[in-house]
Amino acid sequence: MRGVQLARWCLQFGLGVLGGFLVGFGGGMGEVARAQGFEEAVVNIGNVGLTITNAGFVGRANVRNNPAGPPSFEYPLDSGVEHLFEAGLWIGAIRSDGIITVRTGAVTAAGGYRPGAAGYELAPLEPIIERSTLPTSPVFTRAAVSHQDFLTAYTDTARFLPGTLIPMPDPAGQLGAKIIQTSYAWNFPFTESFVIINFDIINISDQPWDSVYVGLYHDLVVRNVNTTQDQGSAFFNKNGVGFIDSLHATYAFNAGGTEESINTYGAIAFLGAEWRDPRTGQYRFFHPNVAEEYVRDGYTPPIVNPRWWLFSGGTDERSRPGDDRTRYQRMGTPYPNPADYPGCQGVQDLACQDPDYLEALRTWREELRTAGQRSQGNWIGLTPIGPFRRVLPGDTLRVTFAFVGALKPEAYQGLAGRPVDNAESRRLLRKNLFWARRTYAGEDLNYNGRLDPGEDVNGNGRLDRYLIPEPPPPPRVRVEFTTDTDPETGRTRTGVVLYWDRSAEAAVDPVTGRRDFEGYRIYRTNPGDDLQGNLLDRAVLIAQYDKPGNRTGFNNGFAAIRLSEPVTFPDDTTQYWYRFEMPDLKAGWQYLFIVTAFDEGDPDAGLEPLESSRTAGAVRVFPGTIPTRRGPVGVYPNPYRAGAAWDGGTSRTRKLYFYNLPPRCEIRIYTLAGEIVKTLYHDAATYRGDIRWFNDFSGPGRQFSGGEHAWDLLSENGLELAAGLYLFTVKDLETGEIQRGKFVILK
Repeated sequence: MRGVQLARWCLQFGLGVLGGFLVGFGGGMGEVARAQGFEEAVVNIGNVGLTITNAGFVGRANVRNNPAGPPSFEYPLDSGVEHLFEAGLWIGAIRSDGIITVRTGAVTAAGGYRPGAAGYELAPLEPIIERSTLPTSPVFTRAAVSHQDFLTAYTDTARFLPGTLIPMPDPAGQLGAKIIQTSYAWNFPFTESFVIINFDIINISDQPWDSVYVGLYHDLVVRNVNTTQDQGSAFFNKNGVGFIDSLHATYAFNAGGTEESINTYGAIAFLGAEWRDPRTGQYRFFHPNVAEEYVRDGYTPPIVNPRWWLFSGGTDERSRPGDDRTRYQRMGTPYPNPADYPGCQGVQDLACQDPDYLEALRTWREELRTAGQRSQGNWIGLTPIGPFRRVLPGDTLRVTFAFVGALKPEAYQGLAGRPVDNAESRRLLRKNLFWARRTYAGEDLNYNGRLDPGEDVNGNGRLDRYLIPEPPPPPRVRVEFTTDTDPETGRTRTGVVLYWDRSAEAAVDPVTGRRDFEGYRIYRTNPGDDLQGNLLDRAVLIAQYDKPGNRTGFNNGFAAIRLSEPVTFPDDTTQYWYRFEMPDLKAGWQYLFIVTAFDEGDPDAGLEPLESSRTAGAVRVFPGTIPTRRGPVGVYPNPYRAGAAWDGGTSRTRKLYFYNLPPRCEIRIYTLAGEIVKTLYHDAATYRGDIRWFNDFSGPGRQFSGGEHAWDLLSENGLELAAGLYLFTVKDLETGEIQRGKFVILK
């Protein structure tokens, strides 16, 4: 399980201490004292990194300017490819006094969230709580739904920002709403591309809400924040956007950016809703799939109504909605509007087949898809669902969305594939959207909101969502480094040994109730794959071991890797039963190793074996020399040529290694004149890479051999070094012994 990045910053206010993230303040304690506090957490158990908050908005608006911080909506995780500026919950309704109001968690604002700013109308009510179904997690509980749940609550009724004297915007527009927000994420291979967010919207007023719409406002923007040079509007205007009607999903892609990057989609999909029908007092499913039932009962059918407008400029329906009446109109009125076409009269919205309407819709969506190629794609989006006829006091309206990432297939990678958006380029996106929907549906296989005959797989008599077959958990993996000398050439060889436990073999599938473990798979990347921006998906299968005597897998058994007795290590009491050695790797390069477990599937039913998370089981390894006092210390590559094969595309992402280092030492680099250029301190026990290369091309959890230290060839002042000969010393901080050497920089 990846480490949870739950960030809480506390401010001391006159009203007490409030946990929260400091947003939108400048220097000086006077500014800090006036700032609002809220909490943020990062969902990162799978292959998506998504920042959620307890103030009704999602994402991290300043991710372009601070890419080293938490992600906004990053996919793949640690790739630098972001998909969101900011998103927020919108709730629109007609109050009993006839006032039309839309309560917004985020609006179109250049700087994103700002304390007390107009349009940020939801205030924290509860802290963010994490829980997990993973028994190995420190927040494990049987009450959890997914591998990483985050729960929180906020409201639209606060007069002031909590812990401050800053008035909340638009108090006259209050609905009287409390929102309980829960996010779910899993690390299975078929679920790790999405995060599901559930909003329980409770009417805590004493009056009903009529003609209610609920939507997610979103500023989707797909760019690689590590490699793009675009700033300001140039960063945002390369978007292509679209909508998949059958899956009720708005998506965006990088249609015009030229930075080094993989090509991806970022999407927001409506999954479903539940509300209490005031006529019957029963809760019922609310989704376009059951529209005919609502028409039969005399209601307006459920409609998902995708809308877009320009960040700035535009006229009429393409301009920014500046007041609640206009926002409400956007939530409920399609564009193009079928009501404007004679052939659509008497037909449900969005179902019209009038040729003129269909041509207008096609033209509009083609403009959305292609405007980014002309640097005109700064679109803001809204994905609303409604209308819910009435929400009575005390009732809860539950609406669920998913944030989904996907790669474009290999044929659509590279600059030539960037502007392409067609059925084939969206193939993996549709697959990931399907799994988000399938995960939400649980036992509701026909997606009608009822438990029909044959759907009650666990036999408890109720419809359970989020019930899916599960693969075994990933095994616990330990990496040990090896160094030896080739007896024929005298060359130093480096490698790794993978050890893992057998905890996956006891897993029980929650749907079938069987222990169905089948075997293990081992994956590895190749040197240089990290520069492609998506190391995880570059990993290839290098070995598989599975049970003999069945119709699944290779039937080759485990004799080649299983130990006769488990091994433990001084700092680790885990019993490791398996060993796999990979010798003679290239020192200093990054490799990703993955050990997964998979089940036997069901050959008779055509169900492929399910495999544990590749993300959760991945370790980033940098082979090299282990700590030694025998030396001799050295440098590689030597001579160093600017633009070495593993370097990034800038002068700040270069990398040179010192090797054969003692466990704790001081490294000093000098000019020939004796001037100290740079001092580095190495500790084998704690060193994890401290230059920008690792921020841009690696990720957390990386492991080093302990006897090497990377340097970015920048001076103490951050200046590039000139070509020439340089000297260095390595001082063992435990013995005081000093070794010396030299290297050359060529340009």
